[in-house]
Amino acid sequence: MNVLIISANTFSGSPSGPAYVAGAARDAGHTVEVFDCLFAQDPVRELEGHVARFVPDVIGISIRAVAGKIVDKTSIEGAEFNTRPFDARGPVKEIVDCLKRITQAHIVLGGCGFNYYGAEWLEYLGLDYGLRGEAEFSFPRYLEMLEDGQDVRAVPGCIFYENGGISKVPRQRIEDLDQTALPAYDLFDLDRYAERNISVGVFTKRGCSFQCTYCPYSSLEGTRYRLKSPERVADEMEHVQRARAQSKIEFCDNSFNVPRKHAEAICREIIRRDLDVEWSAGNIKPVGITDDLCRLFRDSGCVNIGLSVESASDRMLKAMRRGYTVKQVKEALTFLGRSGIPFGVSLMFGAPGETPETVAETFEVIDSFPASEWTWVTIGLNLWTHHQQVLDDARKDGQLKDDGELFNEVNYISPELPKEYMVALIDSLQERERCHFQVNKPYAAYEWAADSTSRPDPSS
Repeated sequence: MNVLIISANTFSGSPSGPAYVAGAARDAGHTVEVFDCLFAQDPVRELEGHVARFVPDVIGISIRAVAGKIVDKTSIEGAEFNTRPFDARGPVKEIVDCLKRITQAHIVLGGCGFNYYGAEWLEYLGLDYGLRGEAEFSFPRYLEMLEDGQDVRAVPGCIFYENGGISKVPRQRIEDLDQTALPAYDLFDLDRYAERNISVGVFTKRGCSFQCTYCPYSSLEGTRYRLKSPERVADEMEHVQRARAQSKIEFCDNSFNVPRKHAEAICREIIRRDLDVEWSAGNIKPVGITDDLCRLFRDSGCVNIGLSVESASDRMLKAMRRGYTVKQVKEALTFLGRSGIPFGVSLMFGAPGETPETVAETFEVIDSFPASEWTWVTIGLNLWTHHQQVLDDARKDGQLKDDGELFNEVNYISPELPKEYMVALIDSLQERERCHFQVNKPYAAYEWAADSTSRPDPSS
């Protein structure tokens, strides 16, 4: 069958999900093409032309997110505090409405932005079918059953309308990731991604053993790690470089360095093969960071690290169930600082229990280790799925009054952070060098007055 994969994402990011699914469909024997919305000047018109030429039998739409913020330091209308809102629903609906008008192809929804809101997306778009979970398995299975005339409502992870209501089939996780298809990055214009300094995403595992209160990924992928072999990861890196020589690769796992022995083995395999590759990891945890690990990172081609700290207050780390201590944060900053690898630090302020004192504790630690290249600060927690433990606090504090609002942009911030303090904190972030930040305003807590005359020192 002719299968068209639409990458509906329109903000900077690797098309990793669509690439892996496209690879799986092609490996199953289908003719596959992709339509990438990121570079489309007129998505509807360009999609019409693509469909008319290719005549797909099945169209899979990969949805990366529902709504959120994009860092934007320009003076674009709607931008505030270096960020502007985005809402993926309208552009995706335009694509779906276009497809309904011009083709009889079967339309299947999927992607990480679809996983937690399958029913809401189907209702919003007026569609009947989607796939949740790991589509490298379920999408080829769907294509096989469709082609054979079988009931696709039996595909693991599917969600569909039935008798006026929504039905769901349990997801099935892939146990042997080495047996999945290689990502079809050759179908994407990697030169244009490189021009935007977007690295090519490669997954080294599934699962997350951390139980952070604001993060839902362990509910999607499980708490048990399912690891690709180091040989398979290196194979994927070579596969990417065949699609585009000298592509930069980003390990886009939740925590590349956990388990540590797995990350070490991958680095050693890269070195053993003498791969000429530059790689980064945007999210490593401050656990198990040593001089030896940093040396392995550097020798295997690491050119950038994102250290996911979030807080340097033991009280907040415990409250957020981050799984490490301030002592470990300091050790990670020490070892990375002397490794020579460019790295940055991400912070998150506003989780339940956050106070001006805990924010000051975090800055005291971070400012004691000036070696980082940049600091990424997120203020406020985005509430975007029923699987976040923080929703209990949001309901209790009156910042989430109706769970139906989660399909919209809903945010939470600790009520122990006064309005005047938040204005001062934002002012101080704007004055920091190499600091990028985004602000997720609370849903129903308070408004931050831009003309406030009270400007306390946020570090005091």
